[in-house]
Amino acid sequence: MNMQKYHNSDDDYNRWRMQKLADFPGFSDIVVDISDPLKLSVGEDATIRDLLKRAGMAVFRSPPAENTEAAKAMMDGLGESLGLGGRDKNPYSDDDAITPLHVAAGNALKEEGRKLYIPYTDKAISWHTDGYYNPPERYIHTMLLYCVTPAPDGGENSLFDPEIAYIMMRDADPAMIDAMRHPKAMTIPANDIDDAVSRGDETGPVFSFSKKDGSLYMRYSARKKNIIWRDDEVTRRAVTFLENLLSGPDAASSPYMFKYRLAPGEGLICNNVLHTRTAFKDGKDVNEKRLILRGRYNAKIDQ
Repeated sequence: MNMQKYHNSDDDYNRWRMQKLADFPGFSDIVVDISDPLKLSVGEDATIRDLLKRAGMAVFRSPPAENTEAAKAMMDGLGESLGLGGRDKNPYSDDDAITPLHVAAGNALKEEGRKLYIPYTDKAISWHTDGYYNPPERYIHTMLLYCVTPAPDGGENSLFDPEIAYIMMRDADPAMIDAMRHPKAMTIPANDIDDAVSRGDETGPVFSFSKKDGSLYMRYSARKKNIIWRDDEVTRRAVTFLENLLSGPDAASSPYMFKYRLAPGEGLICNNVLHTRTAFKDGKDVNEKRLILRGRYNAKIDQ
């Protein structure tokens, strides 16, 4: 979707906006049953691509994997079917660049490092897109989650399409879009708590357009610490607007806000949409400990 073209032309934008809102699905419509994740059927492939275009995401249901290795093989097959190529690796992903999201435990070096970061705890995670601290050449355009084991309680995701966020902000005040497109809109300070993560300050826009196809990209975090916003009045209004859009009193009733708790064999494939996670509580049994596998991709699925 060449959003850059629509951004630059009011007539084109208004036509696209009307179509986008008219075609936006309800939650039940974004759930896709997959018979064999290792090889998508023509119909399953087409449905997923259509939902990525219309809503930025699709929730898929498949027969639960027997174990973690089988789940990883499923993710490999699904990614290959959708033309994603290699995954973006981070210091706490496994060797195959798949990251197990669970409560870090034990004394292994990698587990000790994971304990520094909220995704590897049972705490809630605020609104964000993945890789918001990455440089442009490593922007995360696609994210794949797969549920091996849910927690007995909690661990629900909220999901919001960045294209809808763009529309809502532009409707309210186009000047806020310009502020969020500024090359110094948001800075993530250098990592100074973890020797395994080598990263300096990362400054860039919230909204940008892909040089390849003009599609919209959003990097965002709602966290209050270790984030620096450009210090001007319009940027401050834009930040407040996004906070209210995603977490304000009317957010829960928005027809564009999806909430879902993945079950075994279910997953999320998305254009790195805005998302959260509620706190959760693991059970005592090994089969009651939450394990979500995450794959991040620099490639974008053709839609």
